[in-house]
Amino acid sequence: MIDLSDRVAVVTGAAGGIGAATSRVLAANGASVVATDVVPAVEETAAEIEAADGRALAHEMDVTDAADVEAVVEATLDEFGQIDILANVAGIFPTHTLEEMSREDWDEVLDINLNGTYNCTQAVLPAMRERGYGRIVNISSAAGGHIGWSNDLAHYAASKGGVLGFTRSAALDVAQHGITMNAIVPGLIDTGAPQAVASEEELQAGIQMTAFGRMGDPEEIANAVAFLGSEEASYVTGAKLVVDGGYTLV
Repeated sequence: MIDLSDRVAVVTGAAGGIGAATSRVLAANGASVVATDVVPAVEETAAEIEAADGRALAHEMDVTDAADVEAVVEATLDEFGQIDILANVAGIFPTHTLEEMSREDWDEVLDINLNGTYNCTQAVLPAMRERGYGRIVNISSAAGGHIGWSNDLAHYAASKGGVLGFTRSAALDVAQHGITMNAIVPGLIDTGAPQAVASEEELQAGIQMTAFGRMGDPEEIANAVAFLGSEEASYVTGAKLVVDGGYTLV
């Protein structure tokens, strides 16, 4: 079992899907978790952790609003005195062909998926630098560098490819402060999002492209976040950990 005792983790997008699973897994491994999301349902994630004898707080937070993010980081430091792990999970997964995509569609996806990752990372860096320790884990996607089962994800692919580039370059910036930064590259994960935007035919095509022949569970991504957030991953930085059931092998 990974030991995250005495660690404090901030998780974005924690109301459901990978973010909620990450919050639960980090707490189960001993971390105090600050679960954040733009929707009030994030309170349910914190309550679930508390009911399982973990320690969690919930904050409504918009990752696109730098001032909002900074306020939550300050509240976390007031409560716990430190931030050891940041899991940048918040993201949206809409579909639009390039022809039908509006500038507003493009901006919204880039703002949440890429700018949100930047905002949260910038906000936690001063506290991590001061302590000389930090683990930052960003959620990218197989769509960020692999042609997949849908042709209407140009904005999503651009945002998740940007997360990979940001991770690799920023890891060089923060290494001198004892901070690691890595990205996880999920394939098709059973969060409900693929089912909401894809036809059954598209979904089955994606599953058939996956070596294991199934979608992944959110907890399988969360376990990877826990590893990269732990001491066991102390010599891993600037990496992309592919957790896709073999989706990108095809």
